[in-house]
Amino acid sequence: MNVDLEKIAQFKGNGRGAIAYAHGLFIEKKEGEKGLAALEKKMAELGHPINFKKIKVGGWYPEYLNALTILTAKDLFSWTEKDVFEMGASTPKNSFITKILMKYFLSLKSFMKEVPRYWKKHLDFGALEVIQFSEEKKYMILHEKGYKLHPIMCIYHAGFYRESAKYIIKSKEISIEETKCVFKGDPHNEYVIKWE
Repeated sequence: MNVDLEKIAQFKGNGRGAIAYAHGLFIEKKEGEKGLAALEKKMAELGHPINFKKIKVGGWYPEYLNALTILTAKDLFSWTEKDVFEMGASTPKNSFITKILMKYFLSLKSFMKEVPRYWKKHLDFGALEVIQFSEEKKYMILHEKGYKLHPIMCIYHAGFYRESAKYIIKSKEISIEETKCVFKGDPHNEYVIKWE
């Protein structure tokens, strides 16, 4: 794995255990119990141990562990970017906190107001905002600010945001594109969600 572990581990910020717990569920479903055990062993060898079964969903954990989990799984299981996107898309479905919060998003307007609060319930740094949305033109633009951990997280977040949008957009055809990226010199990450 060609990753600067020390640089990743220096990242300041925490995420709720619900996210990491959902990662464990996804990995176990995709790679089996032996796969999950192999990942935990590899994480320990890297000096960043994690036991997915013992994670407290309401607790706070270093966010870099989520990026390291994804990078280690990608390397260990020869995952593609599609697998990483799929992992992001699985997180809202596997997160108890997300399921509870999402059921209150009854419309795009309520979604727009609640997104910043939703972010703060999951992360203690950065921000997420809906900058534009149009029910008529069927699109919305999200700005993710203060999150610069690793480029793999851009792919993961794209999957997460697209899947989250399904809770409020009644369409089978929903697409997402990252149109700005902090790793390409932009001041924030921008995601455009469109639907039919």
